[in-house]
Amino acid sequence: MTMPLLFPICRRLFSSVAKMRNIGIIAHIDAGKTTTTERLLYYAGKINRIGDVDTGDTITDYLPQERARGVTIQSAAVSFDWQGKCRINLIDTPGHADFSFEVIRALKVLDGCVTILDAVAGVESQTEKVWKMSNGIPKICFINKMDRVGAGFSRTLKEIITRLNTRVAVINIPYFQEMENNKSNEPKFEGVIDIIDKKLLKWDNEDADQVIIKDMTEMTTSSIYNDFLKSRETLIETLSEFDEDLVEHFLNEADGDYLAVSPTVIHQSIKKLSLSNVVTPVLCGSSFRKIGVQPLLDAVASYLPSPLEARLPELNNKDLPIKRDPRQGLIINNSKNLTVALAFKVISDPVRGTMVFVRVYSGILRSGNTVFNSTMGSKFKIGKLVLMNGNVPEEINVLRAGEIGVLTGATIVGKVFTSDTIISHSIKKDGIKAFDQKKELTLQVNPLVIPPPVFSMVVEPKSLGNKEHMEASLQRLIIEDPSLHISKDFETGETLLSGMGELHLEIAGDKLLNDMAAEVSLGKMTVSFKETIDDCTAWATHDDGKGYKMSLQVCSIHKLPEKVSPTVLTELEHETWVPLRNDDNYLVVENNERYNSNGVWEPLMSYQSIINALSSSALAILQRGGKIANFPLYSCVVRVKGDWEVPIDVEKPSEVLTISKNLIMKAIRKLEKDKFSLLEPIMSVAVTVTANDLGKVSQDLTGSRNATIVSIENSLMADKDSEGSLKFQSIAEAQYFPKDTTLKMAQLKNRTFDMKHILAEAPLHGMISYNKKLRSLTQGRGEFDMEYHGMSKVNKSREEELLQKA
Repeated sequence: MTMPLLFPICRRLFSSVAKMRNIGIIAHIDAGKTTTTERLLYYAGKINRIGDVDTGDTITDYLPQERARGVTIQSAAVSFDWQGKCRINLIDTPGHADFSFEVIRALKVLDGCVTILDAVAGVESQTEKVWKMSNGIPKICFINKMDRVGAGFSRTLKEIITRLNTRVAVINIPYFQEMENNKSNEPKFEGVIDIIDKKLLKWDNEDADQVIIKDMTEMTTSSIYNDFLKSRETLIETLSEFDEDLVEHFLNEADGDYLAVSPTVIHQSIKKLSLSNVVTPVLCGSSFRKIGVQPLLDAVASYLPSPLEARLPELNNKDLPIKRDPRQGLIINNSKNLTVALAFKVISDPVRGTMVFVRVYSGILRSGNTVFNSTMGSKFKIGKLVLMNGNVPEEINVLRAGEIGVLTGATIVGKVFTSDTIISHSIKKDGIKAFDQKKELTLQVNPLVIPPPVFSMVVEPKSLGNKEHMEASLQRLIIEDPSLHISKDFETGETLLSGMGELHLEIAGDKLLNDMAAEVSLGKMTVSFKETIDDCTAWATHDDGKGYKMSLQVCSIHKLPEKVSPTVLTELEHETWVPLRNDDNYLVVENNERYNSNGVWEPLMSYQSIINALSSSALAILQRGGKIANFPLYSCVVRVKGDWEVPIDVEKPSEVLTISKNLIMKAIRKLEKDKFSLLEPIMSVAVTVTANDLGKVSQDLTGSRNATIVSIENSLMADKDSEGSLKFQSIAEAQYFPKDTTLKMAQLKNRTFDMKHILAEAPLHGMISYNKKLRSLTQGRGEFDMEYHGMSKVNKSREEELLQKA
């Protein structure tokens, strides 16, 4: 029979929290994320025409730079319903390594992920990276591009097991039609075989919106029946290893017959094991040809968690209880009217002004309410609330627990930034006073972890009159993208813009020149070197007799008796650790002796305001750099003694800022120059080449690029250092997989799949423009990816050489 595809009405209807799905699309670049997203929106009825990446008219890639380059640069959100089964809030993320922070911030607020894999390339380097970044989040894998020559479904399945270290639950397998009139005798990918519901789904060649459904139990003589039967047996056996309820059903109700096992029971088992990250459901298709997209949507509804089933948000106060309520969603601290939301993205829209993307964890956020920014310690009023569909807003009145939406309005400008926590009352317009000062109003969702920048370039105004506009434009850039960083070279007076990669800075420069019309000159990209101190400074003290008293010192974090290095604000028994952006620097404030002795905070200035002022001072001075070449200081701790005091009647922290800045500068200034060391960024490099190119590529890495090769692996090998890699190797070898029909044709066309993976660690300065060299060495066959590994001390013999290049 032929099944017409239905297009549900695309209006936002309130559905229960149980029907919400907050999901992200993650993958290696060019695996088909945006193409898949367009098809999901089309079949859900959100759009009536499919956009194309190559022509630059997709919903989620709407920036001019994205449309010009055909690459996703920033994460984009869109919401839609799927046939009454669920309400999907989807975020499409970039695949390029330079924009990893966009993936980080999306994963922070998502409950589940769809990982797209290229069936020809298999598991790629960025696939592994985003898989690790999404650790603990339930995921579905979609093996895309099954229509391509060289597509290997089973080969990719094995790589998912061995390289991603996960068990797989194969939901469907590819169906190929033998083509009688095809001169090449290549079978054509035309559909999928549903292993659970025992159906063949075949997409019509003329109209892919029509799906022909056949019952597999009526195709027992077909050549594909054996693959279906063995795949079903493998699926049930895999699930039975972890699910006793399924075993009981199999033995008692299905009488040991794999075909008689209820689809409902299988779906329930997969959902249960997927939520606990024991197995990963895997589907296949071709998004470009619109094959397999509807089963993927069904899988999102069936196997990925609702906000009630997802991991709980990590809070700074771990003692506050969090409950799951089927009607209201999460309830924090037993307060049904407590609204908690996290700001995870800020953009400046030329028409709508500042827009802040938030995830609501508990309560109800209402337009026009006065809310409290517990990160900044200040109140502000929000304007209208909207949902975003790419760059098209849809105005709404409320955001409920579990939802993702956007704050707008002139009153939010400068009041809330990325990683800030917003507290509000679910009913009252201004109900902040109803909450406890020490509990709810100090509550924070743990902030995003921002990777350190590794490339820099000088940004100069073309004239003195352009300086003010340049500084405002740079400030707007870092508000929108906190992984960019602005610093000053205090010797030359130059302004440095730093980012996570060459493309990252190139795009930032393009935004400055074209989107913001800044009259600036951009310098050459260079490596972002750092400095660190090898010891602790002497204590610097201020006591003016006017109520201000403070003592502090600056230490190498490695000189501390116990290294804490938290990624979020952490309150220990005797002190509070505050991370300072992304240079592994920390502010440590010992518990105030006066405050802790009587439990009453007397000053008019809030404790949080003082912590914020100290953090700002430490961040600013450490960025001024060390004594070698004024590079920013790295892995340092500014420790404030617990006997500090402030006047009771002072409300603003300006004096605290001034005093603490002077003390930090004084402490660093007294340290001798030989106590400073130069640091350079080291990258983890993954290079994929053919066996024939392995020798010359390895020689180039270890020679001119000064890299250290960690390992050389075959395409199906897992990371040798990963826990349990041998176990997953043996699982992949023992498990049944259907034969890869198209690999034979690929090999006949002289395509080689004897690929080698080189894993290495290399100084970043040696990897600049490496892509051109690799393409030259491999005639365009080689690929590479790299990510920040850490900072490493430069020995004195190389220091002068690197400083000349910096």
